[in-house]
Amino acid sequence: MHSFDHALTTVVCGLKARETQRLRWARSLALSLVATLLLPCGAQAADPYPSRPVSFIVPFAVGSSTDIMTRLMVKGLNDRLNTTSFIVEDKPGANGMVGSGIVAKARPDGHTLLVATGTTHAQNPWLYKNLGYDPIADFEPVAGIGGPPLILLVSKDLPAKTFPELIAYIKATPGKYSYGTPFGLSTVCSENIKKATGIDINQVPYKSSPQAITELIGGQILLLCTDLNSSIGAIRSGQVRAVAVTTETRTPQLPDVPAITEYLPGFPAMRSWVAVVAPKGTPAEIVELLTKNILAVTSSAEFLRALEPNGFERLGVGGADLQAYILAELAKSKKLIQDAGIEPQ
Repeated sequence: MHSFDHALTTVVCGLKARETQRLRWARSLALSLVATLLLPCGAQAADPYPSRPVSFIVPFAVGSSTDIMTRLMVKGLNDRLNTTSFIVEDKPGANGMVGSGIVAKARPDGHTLLVATGTTHAQNPWLYKNLGYDPIADFEPVAGIGGPPLILLVSKDLPAKTFPELIAYIKATPGKYSYGTPFGLSTVCSENIKKATGIDINQVPYKSSPQAITELIGGQILLLCTDLNSSIGAIRSGQVRAVAVTTETRTPQLPDVPAITEYLPGFPAMRSWVAVVAPKGTPAEIVELLTKNILAVTSSAEFLRALEPNGFERLGVGGADLQAYILAELAKSKKLIQDAGIEPQ
């Protein structure tokens, strides 16, 4: 037995000596694999970004002002970074709440982003009791884009040509006519006009501005307060008539259209805005990369040249400054909505 044990020991020791280098290599490989598998999710951000398509979720329909601005920004982003990874996905529904909810619950790895708006992040929290997302707690601010003012439109065939004539026309038959509301600030605008003038007119909600503009052209609604970006084509082609712009002074794009303050002194200025936000917990290095490049795109001559004729004003802030802007808009919208007597649904 002893000789057998000795022989066996000799063989094993010999094998060990011959395999020492291989064992060390195998052990090193195994430890590396285990370490990789045990890395926290956040550590995966060291991989090249983007590692797959990056979806900018637009919570409104194709052709909306938000969609128009986002597509121009995404094109510029792809050109700037020499990639085709950045794409636009339109997820309309429930006044922007569908798309916002999708992104709020998305994996925070920088590959699913929300194009937030005044509707999703400033008005909806006061218009609805159950959002399905928190505009502050669920998102990381990335970069502002900007937006146009609102414009008050009527059908080109309406006998009323001016704002005072429009109000008199509606008052002549109370409760007969309707106005469209394709997004949150549109509702706020219309309800504040109702309160300021005392008109009796019914609300018709729409999923997008293009849909509401089509209905206005067709005569299904009498009045529409919407953004200049999505309606400028219908205005310039004579399909609709603009009676007032919701800025303190007239806009250079439509100098013949009075500012609403010319008829209603003290009426609050209203301008739509969009910005990019990411799911809460998105790695800081990805947020910073996006912030830097989005702001570079939106300050470019090509981007501004395409949108400035539509009354666009850039929102050139990111990070903490964007968060402060959203919080200020949230507070402003709360007052406008409460002053108009709008009850949350």
